[in-house]
Parts: sequence; structure tokens; C-alpha cells
Amino acid sequence: TPAMAQTPADDVMVANVEGTPIYRNAVLRAFGGLPPNVREQGIEAIYATLLERMIQQKLLIVNGRKANLATDPQVVARLKELEDVVIGEIYLSRLIEKDMTPGFLEQKFQEFLNQNPQTEQIHARHILLKTETDAKNTIDQIAAGKKFEDAAREYSTGPSAANGGDLGFFKRPDMVKAFSDAAFAMRDGEISKTPVKTRFGWHVIQVVARTKEKAPSFEQMKPQLMRKAGRNVAIEIMEKMVDRANVERFTFAGKALPPVPMPKSR
Repeated sequence: TPAMAQTPADDVMVANVEGTPIYRNAVLRAFGGLPPNVREQGIEAIYATLLERMIQQKLLIVNGRKANLATDPQVVARLKELEDVVIGEIYLSRLIEKDMTPGFLEQKFQEFLNQNPQTEQIHARHILLKTETDAKNTIDQIAAGKKFEDAAREYSTGPSAANGGDLGFFKRPDMVKAFSDAAFAMRDGEISKTPVKTRFGWHVIQVVARTKEKAPSFEQMKPQLMRKAGRNVAIEIMEKMVDRANVERFTFAGKALPPVPMPKSR
């Protein structure tokens, strides 16, 4: 299908909603935005619930577009509000950029990279079993020549079973501690010699590959860097802008106020 043909490289479609795909990396991004107390359960524990929520959200969008809401006056008005916000933010960011010395943002970007080293990620598969005996038997079958993916499809009780146990790339905090400790200690291509126990059951793990999380580019970080580094500059710019503008002020009840200068924030 066209949706299948558009699958990004190194990603997997995890749902097809009325012809609109949802990819595994989108689920991982959604997982990363959840509160820490939820993330500590590990993505395997909440995958089914999270995916259903994303399917529901996608259906709202798909059905809303089918109902021609893209041209609905309420939608158009909301989009205009968002457009105004974006225009104001970009206008301010460009004024701030003009005020900054050459190389200032680049220096802040390098400082960010130094303070936030790239996080290691691994690509792993796993087979989740109910008992240690089942897990040991599975390890023996794989050692005797059974393909890991086939064993996962046949025996695993986890949601990744249908995908051959493939978990894709994940960071250490994405999985429960016992699982991550075991997986990140393994070499590429290695399969668990002994089962790994978590509160979900017994795991047989295969590490496929590892990599470093891709660092954000300067262009991606630029708006954030400008907001952080340019806060004081922004206050001064906006105060001068207000001083030069023709502004009338009124009370909460709508009565005119005398044209007194706005108090300075610095």
C-alpha cells in the first residue's frame, strides 16, 4: 500500500489507521513525553495502552478531516491564533539575533552539547515467558539452531511477539531497570545465557546493535537557545517597542487610563 511504501528508514509501522500509518518511533517519542512515574514501568508494560491512545487521536484527526473541518470557521480561527503566536515569536527571535554578537549562539550550542552528551541506545529483541523453566528451554532451542525471531513469535507473551520480539532502538530509562541493566551489558549479537527476571516475567534478550542518540542540529536548537540566552535582550527589545508604539490602555471595566509609562522590569 502507499502507506507501507512511505515507511521511514529504520522504522516500523505499528498501526495503520484508515490508511494513515503510526510508526514505532512516534510511539517512543510519545512514551518519552509521559511522566517519569509512568515511564519507569517500561514501554513494554504500557505499549498496548499507549498505542490505543495514539490510534484514538489519529482517528479523531482522520475523521475530522473527512468531515471537512480543515475549512470550518472555528478551526480557521484557531489556526489564525496559532499563526499570530508563531509570527510574534519569530519576529522577536530575529530581533534578538540581530542584537547578539557573532558566534554567540554557536558557543551556547557547543556548551549544550558538552553538557548533554549523546545517550547510548541499543536495538534489541526479547522473548517474554511466564516461568524460568520456559525461558531456559527457549535459550536451549535457540542455541540448537532455532531462529530468535521464530521463537519470539511462537513463545513470547509480550506485545512485540508478532514482530519477532523486536523492540527497536531504546535508551536505558525506556525499559525497567533489570531489563536495561542486562541488555546494555551485552555485546552486539549476543543472546542471554540466563533468563532475566522482571516483574513482567522472564526475558530472553538478543542485542542486535547499539548506537549513540543523534545530537540535535544547531538549527533545531536555535529557537531554544535564543529563548534561554536572549531573555534579558527580549525584555529590553519589547519595552522599547512598547515605548515607541501608540498604545491606549483601559481599566478592567473599560475606562480610559492616563498615558503613563509602563514600569520597567529591570
